Amino acid sequence: MSRTVSGIDNAAIARELALMADLLEISGADRFRSLSYRSAAGQVRSWPEPLSEMAAEGRLTEIPGVGKKLAASIADLVLHGTFPDLEALTDQIPAGVVELVGVNGVGPSRARRFFEELGIDSVDALAAALDDGSVTRLGGIGEKTAEAIGRGVEAYLAHRGSVLLMDALPLAESLAEEIAELDEVASAFVAGEVRRACETVDRVVVVAAAPDTAAALAAIERAGIAGAGADIDAARAALSFATPIGITAEVRLCDPAVLGSTLAEATGSEQHLARLAALAAEGGLVFPAEGGAAAAGGASARSLRAASEEKLYGLLGLAEVPPPELREDTGEIEAARAGTLPRLLEPGDIRGDLHAHTTSTDAHSTLEENRAMAARLGYDYVAVTDHAYDLRMVRGLDVVALEAQWAEVDRLNADGSGLPRILKGIELNIGSEGRVDYPDEVLARFDFCIASLHGGWHESAERVTARLLAAIENPFVDIIGHPTGRILGRREPLPLDLDAVFEAAARTGTLLELNAYPDRLDLSAAHLARAREAGVRFAIGTDAHRAGHLLHMRYGVLTARRGWVRPEEVVNTLGPDELLSALKRNRSR
Repeated sequence: MSRTVSGIDNAAIARELALMADLLEISGADRFRSLSYRSAAGQVRSWPEPLSEMAAEGRLTEIPGVGKKLAASIADLVLHGTFPDLEALTDQIPAGVVELVGVNGVGPSRARRFFEELGIDSVDALAAALDDGSVTRLGGIGEKTAEAIGRGVEAYLAHRGSVLLMDALPLAESLAEEIAELDEVASAFVAGEVRRACETVDRVVVVAAAPDTAAALAAIERAGIAGAGADIDAARAALSFATPIGITAEVRLCDPAVLGSTLAEATGSEQHLARLAALAAEGGLVFPAEGGAAAAGGASARSLRAASEEKLYGLLGLAEVPPPELREDTGEIEAARAGTLPRLLEPGDIRGDLHAHTTSTDAHSTLEENRAMAARLGYDYVAVTDHAYDLRMVRGLDVVALEAQWAEVDRLNADGSGLPRILKGIELNIGSEGRVDYPDEVLARFDFCIASLHGGWHESAERVTARLLAAIENPFVDIIGHPTGRILGRREPLPLDLDAVFEAAARTGTLLELNAYPDRLDLSAAHLARAREAGVRFAIGTDAHRAGHLLHMRYGVLTARRGWVRPEEVVNTLGPDELLSALKRNRSR
């Protein structure tokens, strides 16, 4: 992360590089040029080191795929928030046309065509053109294509104005860290949707405690943390400002005597706070404090004020403090009152990653690179789960290629390095009748198999559910990958009968994946909770296509916590031998 939040961090740099790739494609520029920017955006987004520091030290070319020209563009981004080639293209192409690229089913070439032939210059204009039939009057776009684009528009608009948790969390943490370092500030904490680990976030909130809130506010201004143009509300001891990732950040200052009250209020959710307010009213108190909790002496004597959340929840008659991820009024109040809150999954419980791809199919990292990252994360194992033969569009592996990969895995596992063990997995494609790739004698040779749906968004719920149930019943399918198929902001979930899926998975011992890739987080927290009630167990995998993507496990764990998932319900909290023994293919042996 950049040390100044008003500056540009890795997520924002990746966003601008991806924008450049989109602009190049819309303009019809050389395809390889746009690919280089898109590849760099992928590397940067998951790069573990702050690019601002690398730029200052002249080390940007250490990033794979970043040559001198790209390094110069990134350095300009760090210093100025833009670079000349990007400015030139943004002057030529309206921002709304670029926005169209984010709609599933559109893409750069259609965005250009919609603009040039129909004058469509925004997602709202596209929605109107779909409604009045203008889009289908273009050659080559029939009713089914228009319907698919319409679904993409709905998914896009549902998340407009928000960003992925992956983009918001590092920025929020950096902001809290910078503010906490100021002499005038006692402590600072991430709050809001980020603290609750919501899958998408429309605002970053930080709560800071300071004995003199006015002095702290002035110190934040002097430090330039919020940058120029910040909106300062001295009466509320708060400020807000635009961030490089396109959402607003808000800093709320309070006296340390009311930190617990302020932090709880700023964390939410609305439903959780309403329950707290009702509990406070039962005791003749007011929560949130009248006029807000920013000033310890400004609220009425009836206001519920506490220096810590432990104190606050205790005053409300609760034996425990609900973890922030659970504060959605889904039973956490009752469990906290009874002292029965579960120990939720934690990052340190994870022993390995069960979904990672390599350069053998459509990824950008080798077995060795994935293994090295797994070692850095302290894992005992990492799986290789490249795509199977039927998915030829991503170079799915035939049996000859599998034999070569298995031989390489065997060689690495026997090298005496002490590095994490590589498990032989595969991501099978679930076909039209629920069939999966390879005959049984090949499937039996894997350590485990993931099976995933990669199509079916136009099928009925009955048909797509039947396909998934057939895979669940297959004795060699151990895990169902990204079960609903959703992509946040781009694709709605498959029309599945999830109750039937959960029942079958629990009955057969088939694990359901929590795909930790930040724009999937599939299963969602709500689906995880329902699956748990049905007796389902889970595997968490990052679906890594670069070694750096293994770091996305953090978002899978946070989502699991939102779904009330315990360590014992996740198979990759086990060591490698225990894990393999627990799979349904091995339990009866």
